[in-house]
Amino acid sequence: MRARLIEDELVYILFPEGTRSRDGAMGSFQPGLGAFVAGSQVPVVPCHIEGAFAAWPAVRRFPRPGKLRLRIGAPLHFADVAQDRTGWAEVAARSEAAVRALGTSVR
Repeated sequence: MRARLIEDELVYILFPEGTRSRDGAMGSFQPGLGAFVAGSQVPVVPCHIEGAFAAWPAVRRFPRPGKLRLRIGAPLHFADVAQDRTGWAEVAARSEAAVRALGTSVR
C-alpha cells in the first residue's frame, strides 16, 4: 500500500485511532500511519470531524442524520522522519496533536 500511495499518487482516508470511540473521546493514534508516510514526500492532511460520534456511535448499526463539522488543517510533512518504529510513533504523535488542535480551535 505504501508503494501504491507513492507511485500512483493516491489519496487514502485513514482513521488512525484504529477503532471507533465507545465514549466519544478521541483515542490515541496508532503508528500504522507512520509506516505509510515516514521518510517520504507524501503529506498528511489532518482533519477533525465534529459530531461523528453523535451521528454514528459504536453501539449503533447505522448512522443517523446529524450535523457534522469538518475542519481541515495544513499538510504535515515527514520526509525527514526515520522509516522505523520510532519514526512511525513520531508521525502518529505529531498527526494526533494536529488533529486535536483542530478540535479545540475557535469556532
